[in-house]
Amino acid sequence: MRSRVILVEDDAALRESLSNWLAREYLVVSFNSAEAFLRSLNDYGFKDEIKTCILLDFQMPGMNGVELQNRLREMHIAYPIIFTSGNAQQADIIDAWRGGAVDFLLKPFTGAKVSEVLQILFEKSSAIPLANLSANNHATLMPISQREAQVLLLLGQGYRQHEIANMLNVTLRTIKWHRASIKNKLGLNTLVEIARYCDQHHSLIKKLVDTSSV
Repeated sequence: MRSRVILVEDDAALRESLSNWLAREYLVVSFNSAEAFLRSLNDYGFKDEIKTCILLDFQMPGMNGVELQNRLREMHIAYPIIFTSGNAQQADIIDAWRGGAVDFLLKPFTGAKVSEVLQILFEKSSAIPLANLSANNHATLMPISQREAQVLLLLGQGYRQHEIANMLNVTLRTIKWHRASIKNKLGLNTLVEIARYCDQHHSLIKKLVDTSSV
């Protein structure tokens, strides 16, 4: 049985192109607003056993993506959400993930990129409950330095690299070097992955910051 993608996007051209692209692999139901999707719940129900993901525009007229995310959580509708946005700030991405999003795609993106993200999501859901997709087992002993741990925590809190450089009284180039090192050592490529990792391992990272030598 094909998995289902609920597409909530106010840009008509993007909504149509994405729907056409994704319909080759998935059951696609599209809406032009958060309000339209909420109204549809009574009609569709979505109470079957089809694996479902919501591809949700972050910024829309009326109810925005985060507001819809919060409303669905209040309604105990726990489909995984992938946000899309053309101009979201770093802190917005962190907040969206902490509200339950599993990924965040920055526009412009290709249909192939969306397919790649969805494929990974649905493959994981075959073996792992969707509510636990963020689970990630890492070694207790983290292969990062005290300074890298400091940078990691600040990135996880939504600070930008130039802000972290000012806070730690180092150059932006130094922070970028630490960010690259964190990526290589821990495999954290995106802000969502960083926020997820920091939330899951906050006490260990904090301990490393407090007790390790620089």
